[in-house]
Amino acid sequence: MPPVPKIIGSSLEDHRQQTRARIFEALGALMETEDFEALTFSRIAAEAGVGRTALYNHFADKDTLLVEYAMHETTGYLERLREGIADAGSTVEAIELYVRTQVSLRGEFHMPASRGGSSLAPELMQRMREHVLMIEDVLRGILQRGIERGDLAADLDVPATVRIVNSLLIGRSTMPEDETDALVAFVTRGLGAAPADA
Repeated sequence: MPPVPKIIGSSLEDHRQQTRARIFEALGALMETEDFEALTFSRIAAEAGVGRTALYNHFADKDTLLVEYAMHETTGYLERLREGIADAGSTVEAIELYVRTQVSLRGEFHMPASRGGSSLAPELMQRMREHVLMIEDVLRGILQRGIERGDLAADLDVPATVRIVNSLLIGRSTMPEDETDALVAFVTRGLGAAPADA
């Protein structure tokens, strides 16, 4: 009879959450130095300190694991992003804080650059896209409120602006402080407003 897996945490649900957290932490650490495609469930399980069957109990396959990891990372990213703009007193300040927070968070949350999602099943691609939309919604909300308040031009193309601004921020893991300031000024002026401290 095979040994019963050791339960971590105070309940089965706590055990489940802690196991998933270990797996996500291991996957994130491995993807800092290796391509996702090269990783195996055995390797991820060993890094996480769990049995390989534990991964299959939580994730049907590697693609499902990748999507669940993306959603996990997005949850933490969104919490930090919303905290970063929470104290904004104006539309311009909210935009500035959004840019600064995005730049500061880029080094803390990792997604595999080697997996663009093109080979994912359609339903998994849709779920992967959802995590991008949730982040875009933060900026979209700032811009729409700015239009409603008259702080931004009424004819501002919000969808295009969201794509343009976020494309400037994607992939920047570090940025010198003076370049961050320049990026903030570029974005705010591009939206027709002077920086808040001007």
